[in-house]
Amino acid sequence: MQERPTGLGRARRLGWAVVFGFLATAMVCAEAFGAYETGWQWGTPAWEAAFAAAPGAVAGWTAGDLFAPAEGVDAFMIRLDGPEPQFWRSRLPGLERAYALLPTTGGYYLAGTKGGTAEDPMRAQTDAWLARLEGEAGIVWQVRVGGKLKDEARALAPAPEGGVYLAGHGEGRIFSAGNGGSDVFVARFDAAGERLWGAQWGTDDDDYLTAAAPDGAGGVYLAGYSDVDEDCRRVSERGFVLHYGPTGELAWVYRWGTDAATRPETLVATAGGVWVFGETDGALYGPFAGGWDVFAVFVRGPAEVRRGVQWGGSRVERVHAVVWDASFRSFWLAGATASDDLFGQTEGGYDAMVVVLGDDATPAWAWKRGTPARDEAFGLAAGREGELWVAGVTYGSLYASNAGQADAWAAYLCFDPYAGARERSLKCEE
Repeated sequence: MQERPTGLGRARRLGWAVVFGFLATAMVCAEAFGAYETGWQWGTPAWEAAFAAAPGAVAGWTAGDLFAPAEGVDAFMIRLDGPEPQFWRSRLPGLERAYALLPTTGGYYLAGTKGGTAEDPMRAQTDAWLARLEGEAGIVWQVRVGGKLKDEARALAPAPEGGVYLAGHGEGRIFSAGNGGSDVFVARFDAAGERLWGAQWGTDDDDYLTAAAPDGAGGVYLAGYSDVDEDCRRVSERGFVLHYGPTGELAWVYRWGTDAATRPETLVATAGGVWVFGETDGALYGPFAGGWDVFAVFVRGPAEVRRGVQWGGSRVERVHAVVWDASFRSFWLAGATASDDLFGQTEGGYDAMVVVLGDDATPAWAWKRGTPARDEAFGLAAGREGELWVAGVTYGSLYASNAGQADAWAAYLCFDPYAGARERSLKCEE
């Protein structure tokens, strides 16, 4: 029988404190879709969101007095795997927003957007931001990447020797001349924060980065989409996958056509290629269900695509994160659904969902949580066997009373997707 992380025993007793205007509560539902479940929700009258997850931790950003008096818009990280939750927020001059979190030896890499200076009080100019966090020391080092316009980081991937790949998009020159509008960039840093190389890629449309994943040989895969314009009118979204080698050479590019919009959102690299998960508004790899469907496809190179699948309900499905669980030979997918005919009746506009997919990337069953407002799961990380950490945004009272506008939330789930419901519900009990 597995033991839960120490800090989760406290969550059973409910009733956490109000400190500096933030609210943190927890609830447990041991029979929720056959899963042991603990949830948290944090908010202020301002705006909060959790966009990233790692085993035992979530990260995002706050515009209010969350955990401490506000210093503007701050990034935050919350450790949930100890005897007590540990809260950290950036509290630097200007603006920091965190969109990616990656555990590393002795700490974490945190990435997002940094902006706001005395010369730019409206924060119209932003840089991509990367910080290394270690224990009580907090930020050990931080770097900014960008040009003179708007740049932001959206993804992290591990690099050799404890380093990290930082990926995002920006306007104008970042590492080379811009291609028009927004371009994609990637930079490799060593563990001390020294940049080893940087590269920039783009089309004559606006290109946006959504995901990064290591290729297993020291390089990195990137994914995103281009806003395709005709006669100054946006007509579609065209997805792409890029493969960079460990020294910065662009190995290949794969792009979808324009018969249906394609928006890749997340990547899972395996031997010989990469699984791409995203959204489409047409019949890309099967019948189109309506709104936006989820798609998954295995890409091996610029002209070699295999095993494409597509599924959805009559309205809209969103995919934000996917992880592979080798012990169960399953993908876990985090996102949101607005469809009543996919995994059951929704509670509101969007329900947060975690879906278990077989090794063919088709759904087996799903966990859902929702309110009459909008709820989405953005971050997902796998811990020990059967454990998942989820991060998201709610406009309702998902695990506690909503504090104002959007609140951040997190959930710890533990279950066996191939056991019976009664067995699953006991998997992580003491």
